[in-house]
Amino acid sequence: MTFLRVRTLLLLLGLGPGLAACAEDLGREWQTLDTQSSAIEFKAPGLETQNARFMRSYNERQSVLVENAMWIGPEARHPKAIVQYYRTSPGYYFPSRSDPQDLLKRYTALKDKEMSFGPLKAVVNGLGRIDYRAFGFDSVSCVVFFAIWGASAGAGDQRLVGYYCADPGEPLDQATIERVVKSVDVR
Repeated sequence: MTFLRVRTLLLLLGLGPGLAACAEDLGREWQTLDTQSSAIEFKAPGLETQNARFMRSYNERQSVLVENAMWIGPEARHPKAIVQYYRTSPGYYFPSRSDPQDLLKRYTALKDKEMSFGPLKAVVNGLGRIDYRAFGFDSVSCVVFFAIWGASAGAGDQRLVGYYCADPGEPLDQATIERVVKSVDVR
């Protein structure tokens, strides 16, 4: 993978510039994974036709393992889906739940979009409670989601955040949104 493609991938994931000075630096910090090696599982509609990228890094300073998964088509101006999974080292915890809407700011590909949001809702799957909000920009319907679990109620040692978008001009009805959010899992 060339440095430019790696840098673009990091910017789309919202990891920002400055993480790597060159491709060699990136190789020491981030490990590229295949689908089977990633902890992230996501079976949302249309992802099977997208290019998928999986990466893992351990941030020693913050004592957290991070996995990123991104699905993007060849002509998209933004990823169709991004899922980020975090697991802290023993003795460290994520302090509280967050509104998934507030977490969208981290995604560079969406930062300049004028978005409208639906109400905060929740579903339950094998991970536990997943909070989500439908949102949209331009002619794109999406859902952003967030889960925290592990150590105790309100705080946890694992969390998951991500979003999924339908194709431009295609609506996401409530049943599809719930199916998409329930389909995210961690192995």
